[in-house]
Amino acid sequence: IEVTENVCGNYEDNWKIVKANQIIPYWPRYIKEGVMCVRYLGGILSASCFSIKDKHRTLLRMNDIEHPTLLVEVTATDYDGFKINFSDYKSGDAPLLIVNSLLNQPISFCQKEDFHTQILPPQYYVYYTWNDSLKPQELILATNGDNLTIKLNPVCGIIDKEKENPIYYAIFHDGPQTVLIFSSETQIIEAVSDTSSINESMNSYIQIGLRCLGISIINDINHEDLLYISLNPTKDMWTETRNFNVKPVEYNLNKSIEDHYKKYQENFNEQQTDQKYEIDKNRYVKFDGDVAEISDEEGNSIHVKRDTLDGFWVGYGFSTNHQAIHLKINNLQIDNQLQITLFPTILYPIISKATATDI
Repeated sequence: IEVTENVCGNYEDNWKIVKANQIIPYWPRYIKEGVMCVRYLGGILSASCFSIKDKHRTLLRMNDIEHPTLLVEVTATDYDGFKINFSDYKSGDAPLLIVNSLLNQPISFCQKEDFHTQILPPQYYVYYTWNDSLKPQELILATNGDNLTIKLNPVCGIIDKEKENPIYYAIFHDGPQTVLIFSSETQIIEAVSDTSSINESMNSYIQIGLRCLGISIINDINHEDLLYISLNPTKDMWTETRNFNVKPVEYNLNKSIEDHYKKYQENFNEQQTDQKYEIDKNRYVKFDGDVAEISDEEGNSIHVKRDTLDGFWVGYGFSTNHQAIHLKINNLQIDNQLQITLFPTILYPIISKATATDI
């Protein structure tokens, strides 16, 4: 292939050849425009243009019968700038698979701000990519004179809703492929736009915790200690566990439970095991060792536990369709290790005046 820059709609004459499996350095001269063109070697008539100003991937239309498309992926990293990767088409690279399951109604569509209209006959499908990757990546649909502009986000809707036989459509993901389907049957639309996976619970969970962690940063040239970063466990506090998530109770409630817990310990041998302490007018607490039951007059209750939270904690939950990562850092402190310094401690946790919690 050959690449060059596009300036004000014109190709630069300085085409660079990129052979198969080859990497070349490239320094754009027109960063503000940020448009590059690519063509197959020897293809003098036309080239396809794409933006190099941000990260994205798209499938370019190429004027070639054997290789009508070319996948381009623009990525950016902190250490080597922008990287542009060209590759052959593979399954799932097309921005859209359009399926017309209607029995006798064709669908006309085109890219927004583009005049190349295509017609998809009934009971046909087509893999579609943009005619111009620099124009808005939205579709304009036309049926019986009505136009509708849609973006490629998972959604469902209706066309010609005032007609006797309205047309329904849905956009969904089938593996790596985005699909746009048209149908006259609502059952099909409901099936492909099923939201059950959205509400799917994550029952599998992995949790890793480090009680405390210390990292020392040293100047290796003169072997001088610079900083010491420590993650320490919290003080004893009352916590509630919900769906694998350990969360401290509200500050004022924690303080009230802790005060009653001290009374409970002082009179441990004298009191009855089911003795309740009044938190406020409607809530009571009962202790069983380091576990407390908070209840109200309406019969609602929760159990909390007196514990310390790890300095570093990470949880990973997953299911068939979803993944989630939960990360907690408690009591982060940074100490200055230099021998002569005005501030021995650079960062340490304090009590927030606004929320009365450790930060």
